[in-house]
Amino acid sequence: MTDQSPTAVTTAIPEAPRGAFQRWMPTVGVAAGLAIAAAVVAPLVLGGPEPAVETLQPPMGGGLASGSCLVLEPATVAAQEQAFAATVVQIQADTVLLEVTERFVGDVADRVEVTQVDAVTSDFSGVPFAVGQRYLVGAVDGTITGCGVTGVDDAELRAVYDAAFPG
Repeated sequence: MTDQSPTAVTTAIPEAPRGAFQRWMPTVGVAAGLAIAAAVVAPLVLGGPEPAVETLQPPMGGGLASGSCLVLEPATVAAQEQAFAATVVQIQADTVLLEVTERFVGDVADRVEVTQVDAVTSDFSGVPFAVGQRYLVGAVDGTITGCGVTGVDDAELRAVYDAAFPG
């Protein structure tokens, strides 16, 4: 008898040589990953550049910045040279440090220092600041505008700012 079972034929296919790019791809991937990680971690570790800080004066001495106040209207807010939203990040002695979160008009630094209102000597047109609280601030000639232009960022004052600075 003869064996009629099929015989397996194995054909070897030669492997194509890997290109230079394929040999270096894992190394390039690891290097790229390290570069991205360094770009993210380095500013956190080194602290990055210090934000610009500007100083504004509290309202004083009569006029719109203090004294008798009229009903607050969007036109009054729109007339400000500087208007911004900020959060109080620190109060040391009588200096308040605000972190600017939104700019409506004018050149405003990343951080703004203002003098805390003295409740005893103030004319009550200014705003007492509290750490962690958000404020809307208007200023003319480097002086914070009182009479309600500057105040806690609540729905009522925000509506006036939104009407003064649409879009």
